Amino acid sequence: MRDYLFPPLVLPLFVLLIVLPFLLILFIFTGTAVFQIVFGVDANTALMIFALILFGSIINIPIYEKEGIVYETRYRVFGFIYAIRRRGKIVVAVNLGGCIFPSILAIKALSDLLKYMSTEFWLFIFVLTSVVIYSFAKPVPGVGVVVPMLIPPLTAAFFSFIAISLANLPLILLPKLAFSTGVLSALFGADILHMKDLDRIGSGVVSIGGAGTFDGIFLTGIFAVIFSVLLI
Repeated sequence: MRDYLFPPLVLPLFVLLIVLPFLLILFIFTGTAVFQIVFGVDANTALMIFALILFGSIINIPIYEKEGIVYETRYRVFGFIYAIRRRGKIVVAVNLGGCIFPSILAIKALSDLLKYMSTEFWLFIFVLTSVVIYSFAKPVPGVGVVVPMLIPPLTAAFFSFIAISLANLPLILLPKLAFSTGVLSALFGADILHMKDLDRIGSGVVSIGGAGTFDGIFLTGIFAVIFSVLLI
């Protein structure tokens, strides 16, 4: 008998053709729903915001360059050992869709919140969340600054819920507070405060908000809103 199904081939095709499109549709739906909840916009406007972030994620804007670590390569020729040293270069950039757009949205959400709470009160929540994220974020050579994915949004949603409860504010403000706190705390706690550790990462392009290096700012905002909605 002949076998007509080959699992090693079928499984990748199943993931590629079925699972990934489903997850993409679910992600787009969730992202647009989050923008509707936080900013009170209609579905078309929320989808346009999501599309701008999605397409902006392929754009990195260089900010500055600095010298990286020294690499040494050894060669053995006819019994003699030659060492060639070269210094790598680090290019620090910001990602348009992963950093700039989410930060603008977070600042907009924050400006709406400050009508109901003081700046000092929000700063206290922001600092607490940033400290937690900073303590979990670790520089990994060749990868970037890595932080467990759920720590930033869970922390932002938790402290936002505590703050809303202590201030006796309407729970309807919780998603907006969680989004602004999550995005700006992830940017500050995981990225900005770890700029001093760039030499430990290596060389190449370090993109704040870009996948593979300093990623998770946008996703932190999305998941922080989801977790905050579950708390309402």
